[in-house]
Amino acid sequence: MRPKNPTPIYIDMARAHLIVSTVSLEFAVPEAGILSRLKGTSETSYSRQIAMYLMHCIFGTSKTRIAEVFGRHFSTVSHACKVIEESRDDPVLDGKLISLENRLRHVSDVQMPKYDGSV
Repeated sequence: MRPKNPTPIYIDMARAHLIVSTVSLEFAVPEAGILSRLKGTSETSYSRQIAMYLMHCIFGTSKTRIAEVFGRHFSTVSHACKVIEESRDDPVLDGKLISLENRLRHVSDVQMPKYDGSV
């Protein structure tokens, strides 16, 4: 039996949208394409792989949860992480990934006020 994911799905979905927005801006690929169930262009697919990789690296989100959030199969997420990790040998891409990681880590360190249910 798998342990229950301690992070609520809506948190992981918000994190995914934050990452997708950031990747979309950096690589000039529409957010809708990255989130689409269709494969899309090679640029779109690569941007999606980067987004899945960043979600795993920055937030430590399980590949199973990333697959759920992105509407993909677990093996697709594993493949994406492998492809991007191997691509880090390119200094230009590695620099972009480091910049994205730093920006996203900074944003994720900001503490949001607790919602108490009142309106």
